[in-house]
Amino acid sequence: MNVRKTRSGQSTVNYWKGKLFTNSFSKNGITYDIPEYYVRLRYDGITKKVRLHTSDKDEAAQEALMLFERLSKEGWNAVRKGQSRLAGSFTIEEFCESFKNAVRIMDDAPRSISVNQYIRHLRQICSLAGITRLQELTPQAIEKARDKYKALGREANRSEASIQNSLGIIIRNAAACFSKKARVIMERHGLSCENPFAGIPKSQRIEPVAAISEKILARIWLELPLLRDGDPKVKAKAASSRDYIKIYRKTHNGKAPRWLPIDYSKPHPEAYCAILLALGLGLRANEIDKARWSWIKFDSKGDCIFEVRKEIDFTPKGGSTRFVRMPVDMYTELEKARTSLESTYILGGTEKENTEVFGYRRRSALRIAAAWLRDRGVETGKLRGNPLHRLRKQFGSEVATSFGLFQAQKLLGHSSPTVTAKYYAAQTNLPDLTHVRILG
Repeated sequence: MNVRKTRSGQSTVNYWKGKLFTNSFSKNGITYDIPEYYVRLRYDGITKKVRLHTSDKDEAAQEALMLFERLSKEGWNAVRKGQSRLAGSFTIEEFCESFKNAVRIMDDAPRSISVNQYIRHLRQICSLAGITRLQELTPQAIEKARDKYKALGREANRSEASIQNSLGIIIRNAAACFSKKARVIMERHGLSCENPFAGIPKSQRIEPVAAISEKILARIWLELPLLRDGDPKVKAKAASSRDYIKIYRKTHNGKAPRWLPIDYSKPHPEAYCAILLALGLGLRANEIDKARWSWIKFDSKGDCIFEVRKEIDFTPKGGSTRFVRMPVDMYTELEKARTSLESTYILGGTEKENTEVFGYRRRSALRIAAAWLRDRGVETGKLRGNPLHRLRKQFGSEVATSFGLFQAQKLLGHSSPTVTAKYYAAQTNLPDLTHVRILG
């Protein structure tokens, strides 16, 4: 094929730098900017817009020049072949951005909170393996990350079951970034890659749930009002926050503490409400954090119904709305503990500014609730225990024992009864057996 003559300057990077432009797209009324550059190429009477694969202008100009030279020599077919950038040239951070862009245009896309967990765990795997580029993310690198995670867990005296459970979650979430649906979309936009997690074990050793003892439950209900109003028997924290931080830095190589000590002599109504919602309605932590007063309604019979539903900053797990009957006296308690008439949230506070960023609005309240429960024997001694979620399992166990597995599955919002039966349905009391008859 004859080489096409070019205009003066077209063979320089500076020429193509002046031809670059950016693009955007809209979905559901929201405009998203695409960080990568585009360029228009013309050959044989045909002009096409071509997406480059970098947000760096110098790199984009270099790629545009390379594509133009290939186009001039081999025609449009050569450009189409070369347009999908090889996975090896992507950094992990570039891949994460491509995955987020793919999710934005995906049908039945995962929740934003899930997407951020997927990316966070992928970064964790790469950090443990000591890699920064996608081509380095091989099954061998993933196994190296597994080995390092296990070693760190054993150094911290974690149980093997705890280490295995955490690894299963991390690997399963990281692998979700390479779902078939996501890879198809990314390939259409210039990134072609295989799933490096194919064949990697993702199993967990989740222990079947056991019911919380009656003694612990009785103590929780007895002392819960003291969490709401403040416990006068608890000595108030004398040292100021500044003094605590100063002492902490001296004993932790200059590091600042993540949390300050909890003063239980002061009222903690938000933590009180969090425990009520977990144990009384079986809500997940994120559902507790995003729960609105508008989710509570009274029907024509006077029954109080709690509806877990989609909001601008919250999507129910599984995507479906569910209803739970709330005891009226529990509603009264929530109302008495309400700290702000202006807030639409049961735990108070305002909506997060960026709803796509992973995290809770009222993390401090959830932390206080978890610490208070640990002090009373719920998940005590477990480094990775989740006391609030343990209350959710207790709720499921109470419902399953009294009303059956089907009701427990529906009230917990599970898509399958298998999960409910295996992990959320411990027996809370023994039935009275009357079929035995001793005669004589």
